[in-house]
Amino acid sequence: MPKNPSVSFHTLGCRLNQAETSTILKSFVENNYKIVPSSEPADVCVINTCTVTEHSDAKNRQLIRAIHRKNPKVCIAVIGCYSQMAAEEIKKLDGVKLVIGNAEKLNLVSYIKQAQQRHAPLVINPKIKREVFTEPVFQQNNYTTRAHLKVQDGCDFMCSFCIIPFSRGRGRSRNFENIREEAKALIETGAREIVLTGVNVGTYEDGLKTLVDVVDMLAEFSDLDRIRISSIEPTTVSHSLLTRMANADHKLVPYLHLPLQSGSDAILMEMKRQYNKESYRIEMMEAFEQVPDLCIGTDVMVGFPGETEKDFESTLHLLDSLPFAYFHVFPFSERKGTPAIKLNHKVHSKAKKERSQILRQLSQEKRASFYQSFIGKVRPVLFETPRVTGEPVGYTDNYIKVCLSDSPGRVLTNQIVPVQFLEYQEEVVVGQLI
Repeated sequence: MPKNPSVSFHTLGCRLNQAETSTILKSFVENNYKIVPSSEPADVCVINTCTVTEHSDAKNRQLIRAIHRKNPKVCIAVIGCYSQMAAEEIKKLDGVKLVIGNAEKLNLVSYIKQAQQRHAPLVINPKIKREVFTEPVFQQNNYTTRAHLKVQDGCDFMCSFCIIPFSRGRGRSRNFENIREEAKALIETGAREIVLTGVNVGTYEDGLKTLVDVVDMLAEFSDLDRIRISSIEPTTVSHSLLTRMANADHKLVPYLHLPLQSGSDAILMEMKRQYNKESYRIEMMEAFEQVPDLCIGTDVMVGFPGETEKDFESTLHLLDSLPFAYFHVFPFSERKGTPAIKLNHKVHSKAKKERSQILRQLSQEKRASFYQSFIGKVRPVLFETPRVTGEPVGYTDNYIKVCLSDSPGRVLTNQIVPVQFLEYQEEVVVGQLI
């Protein structure tokens, strides 16, 4: 092993995984590793995995094999949800030297040398404890635009299609002061927007502290401009959160991602979701009416066992009737270990594909309608890394993607500036600086 070994990172899955990879990366920097792009050869390769579907597992295995073929000498460390659920399967793959589940993955760097000295893969997969937790905080990193901040992990809702309560454990929250400490570090290193991540962030609870307290605490940082909640279960959105979103002087942005999954009461019951379509509609419309310019996105699943054409039509009608800005569409995928795998009346793959296409088309229409409703208006945009063609690109507080086609080459990264919206083009609004 060289004096300053190199390490690359591959992250699959959710924003929570991205936040955790960021923490792990910083721990490697602290231990004098050189970070290299995932496309380049490295001494160590870390793969932070997802296991939400069987397809996710297949992608994990394909990536492991591809990395080993490209660089047979690399030390492959497989961590995260797939490792939690299938450690014995993973350790049989060529090139894998280390397998760590979710309980210990943030301590990955401390196991590397031990793994490299062994002939057989090292497996670290203890039981996940259900208690308030802390995470390491590092100062070194140069953030631009937004940073993901983990505040919660695990879930108690036990939806019948979901493996997460088994791969990440039951619901638990991060120590409030530990959140404050990392937020301070992120802001000091350049982050202007913080995105709160977790499996079920709306259930956050540390003593008497709730998610509202986390939001208010973050709003006290003078150098932070925006606070965004990545995704939140519809039954956990409090009136107090909406009040803060509706307040133009508060840093919590007007954005909600509220997973729906289905617009059929029969299917929602089989999914073991905690609402019916009417209660979802009421909660969503209350939020939409209370918060000006609110962007609401959702997740929807098609082809859940037993979903008839009538059930699908109910979902389609609900999505069409509500003021969504977009939705992510997922065909149901059987997941070993979940109750849904035992259900009868499977939906044919052809029907799932057709239904997915219909909903994705509706989502494109919804996004176009939402974006076009702001044409002619002026809104602040937080600019990110420019496109490869040089145009500055960024997002409004309510998650509208904006491009400045008349300012190629102009560097606006990590600046928030007012932009007037001119026209909608292919899922982006073209604007001009004011």
